Amino acid sequence: MKKVLLLILTAFMVACGHNAEPSIELNSEADIAGKRIGYVSGTIYDLLLSPRTDISKYCFNAQTDAVQALVKNQIDIAIDDDCNIPKDEQRRLGIRLALHGEQNFECAFALRKDAEELCAQLSHFIDSLKANGEMQQLYDRWFESDYPDQNAMPDLGADPQGQPIIVCLATNIPPVSFPVGDEWRGFEPEILQRFAHAIGRPLVFLNLPASSAIASLQSRKSDILGGAIFITEERQKTMRFTSSHFNAHPGYFVKDASIQSTASFGERMKSTFYNNLIREDRWRYITDGLWETVKISFFAILLGALLGGGICWMRMCRRKWLSVTAKVYIDLMRGIPMLVFLMIMFYVVLAKAGIGASTVAIIAFALNFAAYVSEMFRTAIESVGKGQTEAGLAIGFTPLQTFLHIVAPQALRNVMPVFKGEAISLVKNTSIVGYIAIQDLTRASDLIRNRTFDAFFPLLIVTIIYFILAWLLGKLLDLTVKTPSKK
Repeated sequence: MKKVLLLILTAFMVACGHNAEPSIELNSEADIAGKRIGYVSGTIYDLLLSPRTDISKYCFNAQTDAVQALVKNQIDIAIDDDCNIPKDEQRRLGIRLALHGEQNFECAFALRKDAEELCAQLSHFIDSLKANGEMQQLYDRWFESDYPDQNAMPDLGADPQGQPIIVCLATNIPPVSFPVGDEWRGFEPEILQRFAHAIGRPLVFLNLPASSAIASLQSRKSDILGGAIFITEERQKTMRFTSSHFNAHPGYFVKDASIQSTASFGERMKSTFYNNLIREDRWRYITDGLWETVKISFFAILLGALLGGGICWMRMCRRKWLSVTAKVYIDLMRGIPMLVFLMIMFYVVLAKAGIGASTVAIIAFALNFAAYVSEMFRTAIESVGKGQTEAGLAIGFTPLQTFLHIVAPQALRNVMPVFKGEAISLVKNTSIVGYIAIQDLTRASDLIRNRTFDAFFPLLIVTIIYFILAWLLGKLLDLTVKTPSKK
Protein backbone atom coordinates (compact mmCIF):
# COMPACT_ATOMS: atom_id res chain seq x y z
CA MET A 1 0.00 0.00 0.00
CA LYS A 2 2.83 2.41 0.84
CA LYS A 3 4.40 1.77 -2.58
CA VAL A 4 1.08 2.49 -4.30
CA LEU A 5 0.65 5.76 -2.41
CA LEU A 6 4.24 6.74 -3.21
CA LEU A 7 3.64 6.01 -6.90
CA ILE A 8 0.47 8.13 -6.91
CA LEU A 9 2.25 10.97 -5.11
CA THR A 10 5.14 10.87 -7.58
CA ALA A 11 2.77 10.89 -10.54
CA PHE A 12 0.91 13.80 -9.00
CA MET A 13 4.11 15.78 -8.57
CA VAL A 14 5.04 15.16 -12.18
CA ALA A 15 1.55 16.08 -13.34
CA CYS A 16 1.56 19.35 -11.41
CA GLY A 17 4.91 20.53 -12.71
CA HIS A 18 6.07 21.84 -16.07
CA ASN A 19 9.23 20.56 -17.67
CA ALA A 20 11.60 23.21 -18.97
CA GLU A 21 12.07 22.81 -22.71
CA PRO A 22 13.27 25.25 -25.37
CA SER A 23 10.41 27.16 -26.95
CA ILE A 24 9.81 26.52 -30.65
CA GLU A 25 9.85 29.55 -32.93
CA LEU A 26 7.38 29.60 -35.83
CA ASN A 27 7.59 32.24 -38.52
CA SER A 28 5.20 30.59 -40.94
CA GLU A 29 3.11 27.46 -41.30
CA ALA A 30 5.91 25.88 -43.33
CA ASP A 31 8.00 25.70 -40.14
CA ILE A 32 5.89 22.85 -38.70
CA ALA A 33 7.60 20.39 -41.07
CA GLY A 34 9.45 17.69 -39.15
CA LYS A 35 7.62 18.51 -35.90
CA ARG A 36 5.30 16.41 -33.73
CA ILE A 37 1.85 17.90 -34.32
CA GLY A 38 -1.20 17.27 -32.13
CA TYR A 39 -4.81 17.98 -33.08
CA VAL A 40 -8.33 16.75 -32.32
CA SER A 41 -9.93 14.01 -34.41
CA GLY A 42 -12.96 14.95 -36.48
CA THR A 43 -11.99 18.63 -36.73
CA ILE A 44 -11.00 20.58 -39.82
CA TYR A 45 -7.37 20.24 -38.71
CA ASP A 46 -7.68 16.47 -38.84
CA LEU A 47 -8.88 16.78 -42.43
CA LEU A 48 -6.11 19.20 -43.43
CA LEU A 49 -3.19 17.47 -41.69
CA SER A 50 -4.00 13.79 -42.22
CA PRO A 51 -2.62 13.66 -45.80
CA ARG A 52 0.70 15.26 -44.84
CA THR A 53 3.79 13.06 -44.68
CA ASP A 54 6.32 15.67 -43.54
CA ILE A 55 5.07 15.80 -39.93
CA SER A 56 4.55 13.33 -37.09
CA LYS A 57 0.79 13.30 -36.47
CA TYR A 58 -0.83 12.76 -33.06
CA CYS A 59 -4.63 12.63 -33.20
CA PHE A 60 -6.49 13.12 -29.88
CA ASN A 61 -10.13 12.69 -28.90
CA ALA A 62 -10.31 16.00 -27.04
CA GLN A 63 -8.54 19.35 -26.98
CA THR A 64 -7.60 18.80 -23.34
CA ASP A 65 -5.60 15.71 -24.27
CA ALA A 66 -3.73 17.58 -27.01
CA VAL A 67 -2.89 20.46 -24.65
CA GLN A 68 -1.68 18.10 -21.94
CA ALA A 69 0.49 16.27 -24.47
CA LEU A 70 2.05 19.64 -25.32
CA VAL A 71 2.59 20.51 -21.65
CA LYS A 72 4.27 17.13 -21.05
CA ASN A 73 6.50 17.52 -24.16
CA GLN A 74 4.89 14.56 -25.92
CA ILE A 75 4.26 16.78 -28.94
CA ASP A 76 5.91 19.96 -30.21
CA ILE A 77 2.87 21.87 -31.45
CA ALA A 78 -0.85 21.69 -30.68
CA ILE A 79 -3.14 23.05 -33.39
CA ASP A 80 -6.61 24.34 -32.53
CA ASP A 81 -8.72 27.44 -33.03
CA ASP A 82 -6.64 30.45 -32.05
CA CYS A 83 -9.40 31.59 -29.66
CA ASN A 84 -9.92 28.29 -27.85
CA ILE A 85 -7.35 28.64 -25.05
CA PRO A 86 -7.78 31.83 -22.99
CA LYS A 87 -4.65 33.85 -22.30
CA ASP A 88 -4.78 33.27 -18.54
CA GLU A 89 -4.91 29.51 -19.14
CA GLN A 90 -1.95 29.76 -21.52
CA ARG A 91 0.11 31.46 -18.83
CA ARG A 92 -0.92 28.92 -16.20
CA LEU A 93 -0.06 25.99 -18.45
CA GLY A 94 3.23 27.48 -19.66
CA ILE A 95 2.27 27.58 -23.34
CA ARG A 96 1.78 30.37 -25.86
CA LEU A 97 0.21 31.04 -29.23
CA ALA A 98 3.24 31.02 -31.52
CA LEU A 99 1.48 31.61 -34.83
CA HIS A 100 -1.90 32.54 -36.29
CA GLY A 101 -2.69 30.45 -39.34
CA GLU A 102 -3.41 32.13 -42.63
CA GLN A 103 -6.68 30.31 -43.26
CA ASN A 104 -9.95 31.86 -42.23
CA PHE A 105 -12.85 29.59 -41.22
CA GLU A 106 -16.41 30.82 -40.91
CA CYS A 107 -18.23 29.45 -37.85
CA ALA A 108 -22.00 29.05 -37.68
CA PHE A 109 -24.75 27.04 -36.01
CA ALA A 110 -25.78 23.82 -37.75
CA LEU A 111 -29.32 22.48 -38.05
CA ARG A 112 -31.00 19.58 -39.81
CA LYS A 113 -31.81 19.97 -43.48
CA ASP A 114 -35.55 20.00 -42.73
CA ALA A 115 -35.26 22.76 -40.08
CA GLU A 116 -35.58 25.50 -42.68
CA GLU A 117 -37.85 27.81 -40.65
CA LEU A 118 -35.79 27.72 -37.45
CA CYS A 119 -32.57 28.18 -39.44
CA ALA A 120 -34.04 31.21 -41.23
CA GLN A 121 -35.15 32.75 -37.92
CA LEU A 122 -31.74 32.29 -36.32
CA SER A 123 -29.91 33.57 -39.42
CA HIS A 124 -32.11 36.67 -39.50
CA PHE A 125 -31.40 37.27 -35.80
CA ILE A 126 -27.63 36.90 -36.30
CA ASP A 127 -27.74 39.28 -39.28
CA SER A 128 -29.62 41.85 -37.19
CA LEU A 129 -26.98 41.62 -34.42
CA LYS A 130 -24.29 42.28 -37.02
CA ALA A 131 -26.17 45.18 -38.54
CA ASN A 132 -26.70 47.08 -35.27
CA GLY A 133 -23.19 46.39 -33.96
CA GLU A 134 -24.24 44.16 -31.07
CA MET A 135 -22.42 41.14 -32.49
CA GLN A 136 -19.10 42.98 -32.36
CA GLN A 137 -19.81 44.02 -28.76
CA LEU A 138 -20.51 40.40 -27.82
CA TYR A 139 -17.37 39.26 -29.59
CA ASP A 140 -15.18 41.83 -27.84
CA ARG A 141 -16.66 41.00 -24.42
CA TRP A 142 -15.94 37.28 -24.73
CA PHE A 143 -12.98 36.93 -27.09
CA GLU A 144 -10.94 39.99 -26.20
CA SER A 145 -11.09 39.35 -22.46
CA ASP A 146 -8.11 37.74 -20.72
CA TYR A 147 -10.56 36.15 -18.25
CA PRO A 148 -13.69 35.20 -20.22
CA ASP A 149 -14.76 32.68 -17.59
CA GLN A 150 -15.35 35.59 -15.18
CA ASN A 151 -17.88 37.22 -17.49
CA ALA A 152 -21.51 36.86 -16.44
CA MET A 153 -24.45 36.23 -18.71
CA PRO A 154 -26.84 39.18 -19.17
CA ASP A 155 -30.13 39.28 -17.28
CA LEU A 156 -32.74 38.91 -20.00
CA GLY A 157 -35.67 38.43 -17.65
CA ALA A 158 -37.76 35.35 -16.98
CA ASP A 159 -37.23 32.40 -19.28
CA PRO A 160 -39.88 32.17 -22.00
CA GLN A 161 -42.44 29.38 -21.96
CA GLY A 162 -43.21 27.08 -24.84
CA GLN A 163 -41.62 24.26 -26.78
CA PRO A 164 -37.92 24.15 -25.83
CA ILE A 165 -35.10 24.41 -28.34
CA ILE A 166 -32.54 21.67 -27.66
CA VAL A 167 -29.02 22.97 -28.26
CA CYS A 168 -26.12 20.53 -28.39
CA LEU A 169 -22.72 22.14 -27.80
CA ALA A 170 -19.63 20.27 -28.96
CA THR A 171 -17.29 22.66 -27.12
CA ASN A 172 -17.13 23.41 -23.40
CA ILE A 173 -14.15 25.77 -23.24
CA PRO A 174 -14.14 29.57 -22.77
CA PRO A 175 -14.86 31.82 -24.56
CA VAL A 176 -17.05 29.95 -27.08
CA SER A 177 -19.22 27.97 -24.64
CA PHE A 178 -18.62 26.60 -21.16
CA PRO A 179 -20.60 25.56 -18.06
CA VAL A 180 -20.52 27.29 -14.68
CA GLY A 181 -22.61 25.15 -12.36
CA ASP A 182 -25.93 24.56 -14.13
CA GLU A 183 -25.57 27.62 -16.36
CA TRP A 184 -23.99 27.70 -19.80
CA ARG A 185 -21.98 30.80 -20.58
CA GLY A 186 -19.96 32.12 -23.47
CA PHE A 187 -20.26 33.82 -26.82
CA GLU A 188 -22.55 31.24 -28.44
CA PRO A 189 -24.83 30.60 -25.43
CA GLU A 190 -25.43 34.37 -25.14
CA ILE A 191 -26.38 34.63 -28.82
CA LEU A 192 -28.75 31.69 -28.44
CA GLN A 193 -30.25 32.99 -25.19
CA ARG A 194 -30.98 36.35 -26.81
CA PHE A 195 -32.49 34.56 -29.81
CA ALA A 196 -34.67 32.33 -27.61
CA HIS A 197 -36.08 35.37 -25.79
CA ALA A 198 -36.70 37.09 -29.12
CA ILE A 199 -38.88 34.23 -30.42
CA GLY A 200 -40.34 33.27 -27.03
CA ARG A 201 -38.97 29.73 -26.65
CA PRO A 202 -36.80 28.33 -23.82
CA LEU A 203 -33.41 26.70 -24.36
CA VAL A 204 -32.08 23.37 -23.11
CA PHE A 205 -28.31 22.85 -23.44
CA LEU A 206 -26.58 19.51 -23.93
CA ASN A 207 -22.86 18.83 -24.20
CA LEU A 208 -21.53 15.90 -26.23
CA PRO A 209 -18.35 14.86 -28.01
CA ALA A 210 -18.31 16.08 -31.62
CA SER A 211 -19.23 12.71 -33.17
CA SER A 212 -22.14 12.17 -30.77
CA ALA A 213 -23.27 15.77 -31.17
CA ILE A 214 -23.71 15.28 -34.92
CA ALA A 215 -25.61 12.03 -34.31
CA SER A 216 -27.81 13.83 -31.78
CA LEU A 217 -28.72 16.48 -34.36
CA GLN A 218 -29.42 14.03 -37.17
CA SER A 219 -31.53 11.74 -34.94
CA ARG A 220 -33.64 14.74 -33.77
CA LYS A 221 -32.42 14.54 -30.20
CA SER A 222 -31.34 18.17 -30.59
CA ASP A 223 -32.37 21.09 -32.79
CA ILE A 224 -29.21 23.21 -33.02
CA LEU A 225 -25.55 22.19 -33.06
CA GLY A 226 -23.02 24.70 -31.75
CA GLY A 227 -19.45 24.84 -30.53
CA ALA A 228 -17.42 26.73 -33.13
CA ILE A 229 -18.70 24.61 -36.01
CA PHE A 230 -16.86 25.38 -39.25
CA ILE A 231 -18.83 25.70 -42.46
CA THR A 232 -17.41 23.27 -45.00
CA GLU A 233 -18.62 22.08 -48.37
CA GLU A 234 -18.89 18.50 -47.17
CA ARG A 235 -20.90 19.41 -44.06
CA GLN A 236 -23.31 21.51 -46.11
CA LYS A 237 -24.41 18.34 -47.91
CA THR A 238 -25.88 16.87 -44.70
CA MET A 239 -26.63 19.93 -42.52
CA ARG A 240 -28.11 23.39 -42.88
CA PHE A 241 -26.01 26.32 -41.60
CA THR A 242 -27.05 29.71 -40.28
CA SER A 243 -25.30 32.94 -41.12
CA SER A 244 -21.76 32.98 -39.79
CA HIS A 245 -21.39 34.63 -36.37
CA PHE A 246 -17.57 34.73 -36.14
CA ASN A 247 -14.40 33.68 -37.95
CA ALA A 248 -11.70 31.43 -36.53
CA HIS A 249 -8.08 30.93 -37.54
CA PRO A 250 -5.76 28.00 -36.87
CA GLY A 251 -3.71 28.57 -33.74
CA TYR A 252 -0.27 26.97 -33.34
CA PHE A 253 0.44 26.56 -29.63
CA VAL A 254 3.92 25.72 -28.28
CA LYS A 255 5.66 25.53 -24.90
CA ASP A 256 6.66 28.91 -23.49
CA ALA A 257 10.19 28.59 -22.08
CA SER A 258 9.95 32.05 -20.49
CA ILE A 259 7.33 30.80 -18.00
CA GLN A 260 8.86 28.80 -15.16
CA SER A 261 6.85 27.69 -12.16
CA THR A 262 8.37 28.81 -8.86
CA ALA A 263 5.55 27.45 -6.70
CA SER A 264 6.31 24.68 -4.22
CA PHE A 265 4.71 21.26 -4.49
CA GLY A 266 2.32 22.14 -1.66
CA GLU A 267 1.24 25.34 -3.39
CA ARG A 268 0.73 23.52 -6.70
CA MET A 269 -1.28 20.79 -4.99
CA LYS A 270 -3.46 23.36 -3.23
CA SER A 271 -4.00 25.25 -6.49
CA THR A 272 -4.84 22.04 -8.34
CA PHE A 273 -7.36 21.00 -5.69
CA TYR A 274 -8.97 24.45 -5.73
CA ASN A 275 -9.18 24.72 -9.54
CA ASN A 276 -10.59 21.23 -10.03
CA LEU A 277 -13.07 20.97 -7.16
CA ILE A 278 -13.68 24.21 -5.29
CA ARG A 279 -13.70 26.88 -7.99
CA GLU A 280 -17.21 27.42 -9.40
CA ASP A 281 -18.37 24.50 -7.20
CA ARG A 282 -16.95 22.01 -9.68
CA TRP A 283 -17.26 19.26 -7.07
CA ARG A 284 -20.95 19.23 -7.98
CA TYR A 285 -20.08 17.70 -11.34
CA ILE A 286 -18.57 14.77 -9.45
CA THR A 287 -21.51 14.31 -7.06
CA ASP A 288 -24.08 14.63 -9.85
CA GLY A 289 -22.08 12.21 -12.00
CA LEU A 290 -21.79 9.75 -9.12
CA TRP A 291 -25.56 9.72 -8.69
CA GLU A 292 -26.08 9.00 -12.41
CA THR A 293 -23.52 6.18 -12.35
CA VAL A 294 -25.04 4.57 -9.25
CA LYS A 295 -28.59 4.91 -10.58
CA ILE A 296 -27.83 3.41 -13.98
CA SER A 297 -25.70 0.61 -12.50
CA PHE A 298 -28.21 -0.42 -9.83
CA PHE A 299 -31.26 -0.60 -12.07
CA ALA A 300 -29.36 -2.16 -14.98
CA ILE A 301 -28.02 -4.95 -12.73
CA LEU A 302 -31.44 -5.55 -11.17
CA LEU A 303 -33.34 -5.55 -14.46
CA GLY A 304 -30.58 -7.47 -16.25
CA ALA A 305 -30.58 -10.22 -13.61
CA LEU A 306 -34.35 -10.65 -13.95
CA LEU A 307 -34.17 -10.72 -17.75
CA GLY A 308 -31.20 -13.08 -17.54
CA GLY A 309 -33.25 -15.50 -15.48
CA GLY A 310 -35.99 -15.48 -18.14
CA ILE A 311 -33.50 -15.96 -20.98
CA CYS A 312 -31.86 -18.79 -19.02
CA TRP A 313 -35.26 -20.50 -18.74
CA MET A 314 -35.78 -20.10 -22.50
CA ARG A 315 -32.29 -21.44 -23.21
CA MET A 316 -32.95 -24.59 -21.12
CA CYS A 317 -36.53 -25.03 -22.33
CA ARG A 318 -37.38 -28.19 -24.25
CA ARG A 319 -39.22 -26.18 -26.87
CA LYS A 320 -36.64 -25.74 -29.57
CA TRP A 321 -37.87 -22.39 -30.88
CA LEU A 322 -37.51 -20.82 -27.43
CA SER A 323 -34.05 -22.29 -26.96
CA VAL A 324 -32.90 -21.15 -30.41
CA THR A 325 -34.32 -17.64 -29.88
CA ALA A 326 -32.46 -17.30 -26.60
CA LYS A 327 -29.21 -18.54 -28.16
CA VAL A 328 -29.47 -16.10 -31.06
CA TYR A 329 -30.13 -13.23 -28.63
CA ILE A 330 -27.11 -14.18 -26.49
CA ASP A 331 -24.81 -14.44 -29.51
CA LEU A 332 -26.09 -11.09 -30.84
CA MET A 333 -25.48 -9.26 -27.58
CA ARG A 334 -22.04 -10.79 -27.21
CA GLY A 335 -21.04 -9.73 -30.72
CA ILE A 336 -22.02 -6.04 -30.52
CA PRO A 337 -19.66 -3.59 -28.73
CA MET A 338 -21.48 -1.96 -25.82
CA LEU A 339 -20.76 1.58 -27.02
CA VAL A 340 -22.19 0.83 -30.46
CA PHE A 341 -25.25 -0.87 -28.94
CA LEU A 342 -25.86 2.06 -26.58
CA MET A 343 -25.73 4.62 -29.39
CA ILE A 344 -27.98 2.50 -31.62
CA MET A 345 -30.55 2.22 -28.83
CA PHE A 346 -30.47 5.97 -28.13
CA TYR A 347 -30.16 7.45 -31.61
CA VAL A 348 -32.08 4.82 -33.63
CA VAL A 349 -34.23 2.24 -31.82
CA LEU A 350 -35.62 4.48 -29.06
CA ALA A 351 -35.02 7.82 -30.76
CA LYS A 352 -38.73 8.62 -31.13
CA ALA A 353 -39.93 6.94 -27.94
CA GLY A 354 -39.58 10.07 -25.82
CA ILE A 355 -37.54 8.19 -23.22
CA GLY A 356 -34.85 9.98 -21.24
CA ALA A 357 -31.19 9.22 -21.83
CA SER A 358 -30.74 7.64 -18.38
CA THR A 359 -33.65 5.24 -18.97
CA VAL A 360 -32.23 4.29 -22.37
CA ALA A 361 -28.86 3.59 -20.74
CA ILE A 362 -30.51 1.36 -18.11
CA ILE A 363 -32.38 -0.60 -20.79
CA ALA A 364 -29.30 -0.99 -23.00
CA PHE A 365 -27.02 -2.14 -20.18
CA ALA A 366 -29.71 -4.44 -18.79
CA LEU A 367 -30.21 -6.13 -22.16
CA ASN A 368 -26.47 -6.64 -22.54
CA PHE A 369 -26.02 -7.80 -18.94
CA ALA A 370 -28.91 -10.28 -19.29
CA ALA A 371 -27.20 -12.07 -22.17
CA TYR A 372 -24.10 -12.77 -20.11
CA VAL A 373 -25.73 -13.65 -16.80
CA SER A 374 -28.21 -16.01 -18.48
CA GLU A 375 -25.32 -18.22 -19.51
CA MET A 376 -23.86 -17.96 -16.02
CA PHE A 377 -27.18 -19.05 -14.53
CA ARG A 378 -27.47 -21.93 -16.98
CA THR A 379 -23.95 -23.18 -16.24
CA ALA A 380 -24.52 -22.89 -12.48
CA ILE A 381 -27.81 -24.83 -12.65
CA GLU A 382 -26.27 -27.56 -14.79
CA SER A 383 -23.40 -27.87 -12.31
CA VAL A 384 -25.85 -29.17 -9.72
CA GLY A 385 -26.03 -32.94 -10.18
CA LYS A 386 -29.23 -34.44 -11.58
CA GLY A 387 -29.31 -36.74 -8.62
CA GLN A 388 -30.20 -33.74 -6.44
CA THR A 389 -33.31 -33.09 -8.51
CA GLU A 390 -34.25 -36.77 -8.53
CA ALA A 391 -33.86 -36.96 -4.76
CA GLY A 392 -36.13 -33.95 -4.29
CA LEU A 393 -38.81 -35.44 -6.47
CA ALA A 394 -38.47 -38.77 -4.68
CA ILE A 395 -39.28 -37.27 -1.29
CA GLY A 396 -42.44 -35.63 -2.63
CA PHE A 397 -41.31 -32.15 -3.73
CA THR A 398 -42.87 -30.67 -6.86
CA PRO A 399 -40.44 -29.71 -9.65
CA LEU A 400 -40.76 -26.03 -8.61
CA GLN A 401 -40.15 -26.81 -4.94
CA THR A 402 -37.19 -28.96 -5.89
CA PHE A 403 -35.66 -26.11 -7.87
CA LEU A 404 -36.33 -23.44 -5.22
CA HIS A 405 -35.23 -25.42 -2.17
CA ILE A 406 -32.51 -27.71 -3.51
CA VAL A 407 -31.10 -26.61 -6.90
CA ALA A 408 -31.32 -22.80 -6.66
CA PRO A 409 -29.37 -22.36 -3.37
CA GLN A 410 -26.48 -24.47 -4.68
CA ALA A 411 -26.54 -22.79 -8.10
CA LEU A 412 -26.57 -19.36 -6.47
CA ARG A 413 -23.40 -20.11 -4.51
CA ASN A 414 -21.75 -21.44 -7.68
CA VAL A 415 -22.70 -18.46 -9.85
CA MET A 416 -21.98 -15.61 -7.42
CA PRO A 417 -18.20 -15.23 -8.07
CA VAL A 418 -18.66 -14.80 -11.84
CA PHE A 419 -21.88 -12.81 -11.40
CA LYS A 420 -20.03 -10.41 -9.11
CA GLY A 421 -17.28 -9.92 -11.68
CA GLU A 422 -19.80 -9.20 -14.44
CA ALA A 423 -21.73 -6.75 -12.25
CA ILE A 424 -18.52 -4.86 -11.43
CA SER A 425 -17.67 -4.76 -15.15
CA LEU A 426 -21.08 -3.22 -15.83
CA VAL A 427 -20.41 -0.44 -13.32
CA LYS A 428 -17.12 0.36 -15.01
CA ASN A 429 -18.64 0.14 -18.50
CA THR A 430 -21.17 2.85 -17.64
CA SER A 431 -18.28 5.27 -18.27
CA ILE A 432 -19.43 5.39 -21.92
CA VAL A 433 -22.87 6.90 -21.24
CA GLY A 434 -21.44 10.38 -21.82
CA TYR A 435 -21.82 9.63 -25.54
CA ILE A 436 -25.61 9.98 -25.14
CA ALA A 437 -25.56 13.22 -23.13
CA ILE A 438 -25.53 11.72 -19.63
CA GLN A 439 -23.26 13.43 -17.12
CA ASP A 440 -21.88 10.38 -15.33
CA LEU A 441 -18.62 10.21 -13.38
CA THR A 442 -16.40 10.01 -16.45
CA ARG A 443 -18.24 12.80 -18.24
CA ALA A 444 -17.99 14.91 -15.08
CA SER A 445 -14.22 14.52 -15.13
CA ASP A 446 -14.22 15.55 -18.81
CA LEU A 447 -16.13 18.73 -17.98
CA ILE A 448 -13.60 19.61 -15.29
CA ARG A 449 -10.61 18.69 -17.46
CA ASN A 450 -11.87 20.87 -20.30
CA ARG A 451 -12.05 23.84 -17.94
CA THR A 452 -8.76 23.30 -16.08
CA PHE A 453 -6.70 21.44 -18.73
CA ASP A 454 -5.61 19.17 -15.88
CA ALA A 455 -5.55 15.62 -17.19
CA PHE A 456 -4.40 13.92 -13.99
CA PHE A 457 -6.33 15.14 -10.94
CA PRO A 458 -9.95 14.71 -12.22
CA LEU A 459 -9.11 11.24 -13.53
CA LEU A 460 -7.50 10.31 -10.21
CA ILE A 461 -10.62 11.37 -8.29
CA VAL A 462 -12.89 9.40 -10.64
CA THR A 463 -10.60 6.36 -10.51
CA ILE A 464 -10.79 6.29 -6.71
CA ILE A 465 -14.59 6.61 -6.77
CA TYR A 466 -14.96 3.78 -9.31
CA PHE A 467 -12.71 1.60 -7.13
CA ILE A 468 -14.84 2.31 -4.04
CA LEU A 469 -18.05 1.58 -5.98
CA ALA A 470 -16.67 -1.73 -7.25
CA TRP A 471 -15.44 -2.70 -3.78
CA LEU A 472 -18.77 -1.87 -2.14
CA LEU A 473 -20.73 -3.74 -4.81
CA GLY A 474 -18.53 -6.81 -4.34
CA LYS A 475 -19.04 -6.73 -0.57
CA LEU A 476 -22.81 -6.29 -1.01
CA LEU A 477 -23.06 -9.28 -3.35
CA ASP A 478 -20.92 -11.38 -0.99
CA LEU A 479 -23.52 -10.77 1.74
CA THR A 480 -26.30 -12.19 -0.44
CA VAL A 481 -24.81 -15.68 -0.30
CA LYS A 482 -23.43 -16.90 3.00
CA THR A 483 -21.59 -20.16 2.94
CA PRO A 484 -22.67 -22.24 5.94
CA SER A 485 -19.92 -22.62 8.49
CA LYS A 486 -18.47 -26.04 9.16
CA LYS A 487 -18.79 -27.50 12.65
